[in-house]
Amino acid sequence: MNSRPTQTTSQELRDELLQFIRQKFYEADYVAFVKDTRLLLKWVVLYPASWLRAKEVTLPADRYKEIIIKILMQAVQLGNTGNIHYRPAWLKTVLQSHFRIHGDEYYEEAKSIRTLTDHALLFAGKAALRVPDPVGELAAASRLLTPPKRQPLKGKKAAINMELKLSL
Repeated sequence: MNSRPTQTTSQELRDELLQFIRQKFYEADYVAFVKDTRLLLKWVVLYPASWLRAKEVTLPADRYKEIIIKILMQAVQLGNTGNIHYRPAWLKTVLQSHFRIHGDEYYEEAKSIRTLTDHALLFAGKAALRVPDPVGELAAASRLLTPPKRQPLKGKKAAINMELKLSL
């Protein structure tokens, strides 16, 4: 039997990370997990992808998952999870704090020769096919969850009617 290695898709990566969060932070509280899923997705699962995209680098899906799980496991081990008032905001703070401290390490790793070589070999083997970038797709999904900022109206403002009309 010839088992071919497969690359994780962005949906699989997203689902695995959400399942991990559910197991570690929402053990018996499925209803709260469902309510918080959108923010967990935006603030926890997709945040590192959009951070990497802003730096114009990417990581393989397995490494991305490894980083997030490592951060969340440290949060479980070191944090006082019993005193958390709002889990999505707490997890967002944990991730952002970690990336402020260790983000340069991930950036250097992502742009390193080893990672570039791995990507080059992956592309060389499938030059005619579009090779998916799960982390890039997660970053694109993050942009979809963030509503666009409203642009000011261009042109004339409506004239204000300063006339008071009294009816008798």
